[in-house]
Amino acid sequence: MIIQLPEDQRDRGIVAFSSGNHAQAVAWSGRRLRLPTTIVMPADAPQIKIANTRALGADVVLYDRAADDRESIAAEIVGRTGACIVPPYDHRDIIAGQGTVGLEIAEQCAERGIVPDIAIVPCSGGGLIAGCALALKDALPDLSVYAAEPENFDDTAKSLKSGTRLENARCATSICDALLVPTPGRLTFAVNKTVLAGGLVIPDKDVRAAMYAAFSDARLVVEPGGAIGLAAALSDSALCPGKTICVVLSGGNADPALFAKILEGQPQNAP
Repeated sequence: MIIQLPEDQRDRGIVAFSSGNHAQAVAWSGRRLRLPTTIVMPADAPQIKIANTRALGADVVLYDRAADDRESIAAEIVGRTGACIVPPYDHRDIIAGQGTVGLEIAEQCAERGIVPDIAIVPCSGGGLIAGCALALKDALPDLSVYAAEPENFDDTAKSLKSGTRLENARCATSICDALLVPTPGRLTFAVNKTVLAGGLVIPDKDVRAAMYAAFSDARLVVEPGGAIGLAAALSDSALCPGKTICVVLSGGNADPALFAKILEGQPQNAP
C-alpha cells in the first residue's frame, strides 16, 4: 500500500495503528522509504514489539486499549500533519499484500504435490485471512479455510454465523495480544463471509500448549496470536483426523518473560 501511494502524499508521512506486527511492518517500510512514520500502539503491547517498532525509527504513541480509540488518535495525527493512514487490515492493498502468504502456501503445496484439505489462519480484523483465503481458494477451490480466534475475541466466528458484523465485549482479555480487535473490518468481513468455512475459537490454555509444541518439536518461537491456528489444529479432534492441514504461524514476537513462563509451565507430554 505504501509504495503505491502518490509520492507527494506519502512524503507527508504515514500513520498506522497496531499492537505490534503491522506496526513493525509499517515502521520498516517507512525507514526504507525515508518517510516520517508514527505508530499508535496499546500501552499493554509486549515490550519487545514496542521496542522493535521504535528501533525501526518510528515515533510510537501509546494509548489505553480499554479506554481510548486508536483510530481517533490516528485521525488526530493525520489532521495535524497531513500524513496518510495505513490501516492494519481494512484496505484492498493491505489484504492483497497479506494474501501473499496464501499464495506461497499454494505454490509450495504444488511444488510438493500436496493437496491440502484445510487451512487455518489466525484472525484479528480479518485482512490476513481474507487475503490468504482469496489466494488459496483460487488455486485450491475445494480447500476449507477457517479463522482461528481467541476465546472472548471470536467476533469473526460469531459474525460468520449471524451474517452481520458483531462486536466483542470490551472487558474481555486474552494472551493473544495481536488478535484483540472489537469487530471484523467492513471490507474484510465482506470478503470473509463469502470464502471462509467457519471460525474456530481457542482458549488461552490451548494457545500456550501450541507455543510449547512449536518450540519443543520444531524449535519455532511463535507469539500467542501467531500460534492460535496451530492450537486449533492440535486441540480440535473433530476437525483434523485424516486431513491434510496447512497452518499459518503469523508472528514470532513473543514476550520473553511470557514465553519462558509457558515453556516452564507446560507438561512434557503436551501435544
